[in-house]
Amino acid sequence: MEQTESQIQKAISLCRSDDYESAVPILESLFNEKDDTESGYYLALAYAQLQDYDSALSIFDSILKRLTDPPRIMQAHILLGYIYTTREMYDLAEFELIEAVSIGFDNPQAHSALGFVYFKRKDYKNALEHLSRALELNPNNSNARNTLGFILAENGNTEEAIKQIRKALDSDENNPAYLDSLGWAYFLKKDYFNARRFLTRAFELAPDSKDIKEHLLKLEEESPRKKSFSDGNI
Repeated sequence: MEQTESQIQKAISLCRSDDYESAVPILESLFNEKDDTESGYYLALAYAQLQDYDSALSIFDSILKRLTDPPRIMQAHILLGYIYTTREMYDLAEFELIEAVSIGFDNPQAHSALGFVYFKRKDYKNALEHLSRALELNPNNSNARNTLGFILAENGNTEEAIKQIRKALDSDENNPAYLDSLGWAYFLKKDYFNARRFLTRAFELAPDSKDIKEHLLKLEEESPRKKSFSDGNI
C-alpha cells in the first residue's frame, strides 16, 4: 500500500513538473493494476498533454462517472471540451464545457473555452457572454481577450477590438494568433498598411496557418497594393 502511494505521488509530481512522458508508464501500471480514479485521472491528463487524445478519451470514459470530487469533475469536463475543440467537434465540446460550468464553480478557464466554442460556431452572443465573464474572473486571460477582440472586429467595433487584441499581445508579442487577429481588425478598419504589417508577421511565425493565409489573400484582393503569393514576397 505504501509503495503504491509512493508511486502515485511520484507520478503526480512528474505531472506537476510537466514531465508527462515519465509519468505515463507509472500511471499506466497503477491504473491497470487498480482501475482507480486517482491514477486514471492523472493518466488521462498526461495523455491529453501529450496529445494522445484517443487514449485520454478512453480513460475518461472509464472513470468520469466514478469521480466524486467536484473540482476534479469540472477539470475533467474542461479537458474533454478542449480535446473535442481541438478536433473541431464543437457540439461535443459545448456539451462538456456546459457540464463544467454547471458544476457551480465560476471558473475562468471553463468560460473562456466555452466562449471560444461559441465563437467557432459563430454564436457571437453566447461567445461574448462567456468571454466577458472569463475576463471578469481573470483579466490576464489573453486567449479570451484575443477572441473577444476578434468578435468585436467582426461585428464592426474595430476600435475596441484593436484595443483588446493589443492588450492580449502585451502578454505574448509573438503569438501568431494574436497578430493575425490584430491584422484582421486593421483590415476591417480599412487600415491596409497595419493590416499587412501584422498579418505578415503572423504568417512568418505560422506559415501553415489556414486562417492567416485566408486573411492575407483577402487583403491582397481588396487592398490598393496588389501582390500575388506567386511573386515570392509572402
